[in-house]
Amino acid sequence: MITIRHGAPADELFLKEMTYQAIYSPKGGGFLPRKVLEEPAIQRYYADFGREGDLAFVALSDGEAVGAVWIRFAMAAPKGYGFVRAGVPELMLAVLPAFRGRGIGTALLERMLTQLRATGLAAVSLSVARSNPARGLYERYGFRVLKKQRNSCTMLLELTYLYDETFS
Repeated sequence: MITIRHGAPADELFLKEMTYQAIYSPKGGGFLPRKVLEEPAIQRYYADFGREGDLAFVALSDGEAVGAVWIRFAMAAPKGYGFVRAGVPELMLAVLPAFRGRGIGTALLERMLTQLRATGLAAVSLSVARSNPARGLYERYGFRVLKKQRNSCTMLLELTYLYDETFS
């Protein structure tokens, strides 16, 4: 049975692993060496988790962490790969390989988006490999491509809409 709990600063090491798992490698491609996790551009996704604005949910299977979704606001350089603008956090989502294809990523994303909408956050962004099947999940939930890079794209989901009185 899968349960989802709030993330905490104690989850930093798990979020580090999830950051590595989120780095997509298409079939036949080699995964990057784990030392990539020590690069400042990658560390920004997990280091010092628990600072103001950080929010995470962790999926558990029989009490063991198997996936996570989390957001972080850019605090300083380097900006993340999915950075859009100040005030818009980046979303990261990953599930351990043995647990993929079971709806865990969908459940995590739904939980996070519900929470973000409840807080009144205007938007959330992410970066995803153009060939990553997870891109379809993000598109189903309304993320749209803002910028295409060679192998990836930056996506944005507007969470709130301004009320237009002309339609009332």
